[in-house]
Amino acid sequence: MRRRDLPATKSNLLRLRADLGLVRAGHELLDQKRQVLLEQLIDLSRDAEQQRRQTEEGLKAAYGALRAALVAGGEDAVRAEAIADPGSPTLQVREHSVMGVIIPLLELAAIAPLHAVTAPGHAPAAVSLVRRRIGTALAQLIRLAETEISCRRLALELQKTQRKVSALENIFIPEYRDTIGFIAGALEEKEREGLFHLKRLKARRAAEEGGST
Repeated sequence: MRRRDLPATKSNLLRLRADLGLVRAGHELLDQKRQVLLEQLIDLSRDAEQQRRQTEEGLKAAYGALRAALVAGGEDAVRAEAIADPGSPTLQVREHSVMGVIIPLLELAAIAPLHAVTAPGHAPAAVSLVRRRIGTALAQLIRLAETEISCRRLALELQKTQRKVSALENIFIPEYRDTIGFIAGALEEKEREGLFHLKRLKARRAAEEGGST
């Protein structure tokens, strides 16, 4: 049932005015949430762009170090360094909330040591450098993944919030206003009609009393 179909009663008018106040308060809160989400998303998008460049540079450095290691030590030395056990890195995942959006916090723990794991002098320095470059690139990739996941989740929530704000602005609030205006106008018209009939009744009684004298 459309709200305009509500009976034009004072109780409905009071209830609709109270409901409109709640709807407007909800709209204000959603609009504030939208602004916070937008600001967070803009900041994270800037961070992501910078992190992409840094990650690309880190990967290039890792591949460059690998090429140099192959030239300096040969494939066997690189393979020996690769299969040496440096200790497995562990990805730790925590979460925090931004305006109700769950944002991941990724941390790489127990990263491979920055020193060579093979015996000293066994491999050229260029071979040992590969592990350090890969460790740096891996940390950059984890950080970039955290930021891009956060951006996607914030963007999705921003889209949902924007739809809700638009619905309130363009549908619900105007509908409430129009219905309140319609009922208020109908009540005023009833009041005028009541006053008009009351005046006629008083005039008739006055005329009857005057005629009886």
